[in-house]
Amino acid sequence: MSGITTLLLLGASQSTPLLLACLGGLLSESSGVINFALEGMMLTGAFMAVWVTHATGSPWLGLLAGAAGGMAIGVVHGVVCLGLRAHQIVSSIALNLLAAGLTGALVNHVFGVYGTTPTVPKLPTLGDWLGRMTGAESPLTGALGSLSVLVPGALLACLLVWVLLAGTSWGLAIRACGENPEAASSTGLRVSWIRFGAVAAGGVFAGMGGAFLSIGELAHFVERMTQGRGYLAVAALILGRWKPGGALGAVLLFGFAEALSQWLAVRWMQWPPQVLHAFPYILSLTVLFMSRGRRHGPPSALGRL
Repeated sequence: MSGITTLLLLGASQSTPLLLACLGGLLSESSGVINFALEGMMLTGAFMAVWVTHATGSPWLGLLAGAAGGMAIGVVHGVVCLGLRAHQIVSSIALNLLAAGLTGALVNHVFGVYGTTPTVPKLPTLGDWLGRMTGAESPLTGALGSLSVLVPGALLACLLVWVLLAGTSWGLAIRACGENPEAASSTGLRVSWIRFGAVAAGGVFAGMGGAFLSIGELAHFVERMTQGRGYLAVAALILGRWKPGGALGAVLLFGFAEALSQWLAVRWMQWPPQVLHAFPYILSLTVLFMSRGRRHGPPSALGRL
């Protein structure tokens, strides 16, 4: 493969977990609940995916477990914020810290090791599927061989969320709770329950994003393997103006920036790798700073519930 092809495939792969996590944040914040706990949801999803895959031998069951792990963090966030009326940002940060500590402890408790779990089966790639369909190796199969099936799956999820929010009664209810909860309540909508469901559903997407990292891209769990991707997803959500299309464009920007940093780290080995790996985060801060004052979330997410 040429260098450009390699960079494009790597960019698509790096964008996938960001997109899934960003969709999770979009559902939550469209309903009016601030969700900075995407990092914790992804980390929990990544660990649960490896745990169940190791126990069952099935990466598909691992993917479901990853989604369930992310949803569990979403449920806790919903209970704390909507039931106990806690501060949403404080709850998010606490859950991120809890997920980091708990998954690190469970690695040793479950697998008897520190830091990195044993290798488990991975999700199939597009190349695997094309090879089964055609029955032979092809240039296209080889080019797509490194891409997980979750790459197009994330794009499909983005389309589904866009249809949900823009063209269904459920999406209208979610947006109504985020834009004007008092008016939504006056029409008979149960605002708290709708928000709770949106936060839990958002956890499913973020958990799948974490599962991509552990059983889609790699084949094991590494302690704190998300490396701030949840926060990058929050930045992409803000940059994308809380819209599915805007979020997709933002995660592609950050994903290809991360791919470029990895690509350059291999070719410019004389440069300190930490400088190149920091590029996506520097880019996100720069873009958000340049667009300051022009990004506004759902009104109820900016004030009290």
